[in-house]
Amino acid sequence: MSKVTSAMSDVSTSHLLASRLRLSMIHLSRQLRRHDPSELTIAQFSALATLVRSGPLGVGQLAEIEGLPSPAVTRVADRLEEVGLVARQANPADRRGVHLVATAKGTKLFERRAQVGDAWLTERLGRLSKIDRLALERAVALLESFATESKDGTPATTAEHHQSKEIRT
Repeated sequence: MSKVTSAMSDVSTSHLLASRLRLSMIHLSRQLRRHDPSELTIAQFSALATLVRSGPLGVGQLAEIEGLPSPAVTRVADRLEEVGLVARQANPADRRGVHLVATAKGTKLFERRAQVGDAWLTERLGRLSKIDRLALERAVALLESFATESKDGTPATTAEHHQSKEIRT
């Protein structure tokens, strides 16, 4: 096989893998949402999750983390505030600014959704062989690096950072 043919084959294989990965992630997301339906959109839930995990953030900081424009995050925050999941607080470092913070109700919703989704996934992971679980663990680390990629395409974290102790030993 020539180098050109091999390169074309690699591109075709990568394209097929990308398509399968994208569709499987969509289907997995739908499965998780079926087990714990919420009135929140994916963007709203993601923003809430970031605020629960990261603590108070300004709209600009949240927009950067979520990879959304500030006006979109402002609309998300407005909706989350309307339903009592997020509150705005004065920024102690900048009297003109505000921080978004998850309320107790928001934290409880996030934790409940995480428990339900994690339980559903844990049951399925328990069916896998040790080799398949380790392969999935590596794949998750790679997906996490894709999800935290900066605008210039540089991963914010490395896959090695996310590897489990079990894999490293």
